[in-house]
Amino acid sequence: MANGLPGRSVLDWPVGVTVHKPRKCFNGYTVVVPYRSEKMFLIDMAGRVVHVWNADPQEYRQSMFLELLPNGNWMTLNYGGVRGVTGDIQDPSLALSLRGERNIQTEATELDWEGNVLWRYASPPEWKIHHDMARLANGNTLLLVAGVGTIADVSDQEIEDNLFVEVTPDGEVVWQWSTAAHYGEFGFDDRARGLIAQTAGDCFHTNTLEALPGNDLGAKDDRFRKGNILSCQRHTNLIYVLDRDTGEVVWQWGTGRGQLVGPHHPTMMSNGNILIYDNGGWGGYPGRHRFYTRLVEIDPLAGEVVWEYRHEPHVFKEKSKFFSYSWGSVHRLPNGNTFSLDCHKGRLFEVTADGEIVWEYVSPFEWNRGTLVESGIYRAYRYGYDRVPEADPHFMRTDGHAAAVEAEPVLLPKMGLPPKDLP
Repeated sequence: MANGLPGRSVLDWPVGVTVHKPRKCFNGYTVVVPYRSEKMFLIDMAGRVVHVWNADPQEYRQSMFLELLPNGNWMTLNYGGVRGVTGDIQDPSLALSLRGERNIQTEATELDWEGNVLWRYASPPEWKIHHDMARLANGNTLLLVAGVGTIADVSDQEIEDNLFVEVTPDGEVVWQWSTAAHYGEFGFDDRARGLIAQTAGDCFHTNTLEALPGNDLGAKDDRFRKGNILSCQRHTNLIYVLDRDTGEVVWQWGTGRGQLVGPHHPTMMSNGNILIYDNGGWGGYPGRHRFYTRLVEIDPLAGEVVWEYRHEPHVFKEKSKFFSYSWGSVHRLPNGNTFSLDCHKGRLFEVTADGEIVWEYVSPFEWNRGTLVESGIYRAYRYGYDRVPEADPHFMRTDGHAAAVEAEPVLLPKMGLPPKDLP
């Protein structure tokens, strides 16, 4: 130490696992995908790399996230190269200068443990797959895609319409739904509609597509029945459910005072509650701001928050240490803990119901995307050891959890557990 300053270099800042309380954790394997990287990693509780997948190198592939399917394979959303004027595919870093990245080639890909491509659906020129997808029980895949056009009901300027598209394993489109076509069902007042019309462009920014699992609430209220679709619009502060059969928006929440700001990734619990990554930052028409991120669980019938996690919950600061103004995911673990991330810091964490951090990991992976160096992570998932039987058991035996007696999960009275009856 010199001149009273701490003698610590930035090179000493920690990466990897910084907290692990194995008695209180849901121990298993964690998926880490640096934003749009060419590699996808599986790590153990000690932060060691258990397995690596390469994004399909064809046409400059880069991955957004990797998710384990019920059949044991893995689904990823790949961003490829940029469609040039002549239709050829070029280096994706060129897209940084293109408005809305609308010329990027995108695809949904199913991989096995060895990285073999088992299925692929590439977007046609008029669409861009983005943000999310869901595998259905019938073997088809729901995709979230963007299309561009002028839609008079929304704006006289060009907008990005968000479509839900169901495709078969053979790539046949068998169902689709348009956000703009159902614009009148979202309940925007005249002021909001006027601001949306002026903004145009990416005015909705839909980021989630979940087919509802079997849940207790759906057995009582048909709006939340298995197979209906839960989604989220970041720019309107809105999460909503649409009826899969009628296509109608049947429930929505988030635009009220003190509710959501720029949310991502709502997901339903077994009791019908909805867990949400509530980013903060800016969102809404008119816009509102909040300079911290929180994880919230709501009772959709009562429209009330039944659980919340945020950093320093009883202290107001201009900007919290947990603040990710975009991206994000959250899911409830089988032991009642919640797994999430601070996206732009590349920090993954697991918290108990009372907000104790019992596992934390700071990603050491940076990825060079053209002129940008990105260390952030769009989404992350934790899976139990039994879900990944291909992993070398050496990691499970030596990751620090084996000698721990797991604590009994402690939930608040209204909190839900993850669903077991998937769509």
